[in-house]
Amino acid sequence: MFETLSGWTVPLVVGYAAFLTGIAVYDVRRHRIPNVAVYPAIIIAIGVAFVRPDAPWWSFLLSGLGAGAFFIVLGSVSRGSMGMGDAKLAALIGLVAGWPGVLVALFVAFALGALTGVLLMAVGRLGRRDPLPFAPALAVGAAAAALAGRQLAGLLWPGVA
Repeated sequence: MFETLSGWTVPLVVGYAAFLTGIAVYDVRRHRIPNVAVYPAIIIAIGVAFVRPDAPWWSFLLSGLGAGAFFIVLGSVSRGSMGMGDAKLAALIGLVAGWPGVLVALFVAFALGALTGVLLMAVGRLGRRDPLPFAPALAVGAAAAALAGRQLAGLLWPGVA
């Protein structure tokens, strides 16, 4: 996605990285993702989707809708163990990553979240029913998608990228 940067994208990439870092830290400390931060970021990402030269605008919008919908279903099925803040953040990541970057972002996030949960349970810092903030894993997944989304998608799912 951001593999080749032009002059106008550098501030967006730096802002996106700072935003994801802040959201991840906030989620670790407070176990929530604030709407006041995510909603404006979603609006900006929708606007940027229409001017990005690396893929059609609808790729970004559909990726955002798909990621958000997936998390809404996951939150409903899991009886609230996955929050709606995670769904909104996933929608934002889909809007920025596009296709197939959103697959990479979510795959990395779930793999890292599972590994973190298992390790924290193994050392006794987390119980089976204790909440684990997911925004840090989503942020790492978003970074992986931003840095090498198409390449990783090609390695993980040949023919998708």
